Amino acid sequence: MRRFISLCGLLTVCACQQQVSIPTAKQLIADRSLLTEWQGKCDTGEYSQLSPARKAEFCATTQEATISVAQMQAGKKDSDFFKANTLRK
Repeated sequence: MRRFISLCGLLTVCACQQQVSIPTAKQLIADRSLLTEWQGKCDTGEYSQLSPARKAEFCATTQEATISVAQMQAGKKDSDFFKANTLRK
């Protein structure tokens, strides 16, 4: 009887777990707070201890969005620098 109750409890816990919804790179780029949250999960949080294949599944879009954001910020910085130097002359 104890085993049956334990098994029922385990099945209940497993049935209540939800599927993880992985945001797309576009969603992460549009929402920087969501990007920061997922970076934390992938770098030091709950997904950092996964196997490499599983981690790639969960964190590939986060890495892609991080690179895109860095490129956009670098482009804006270069554009601002060029604009400032052009207007000065």
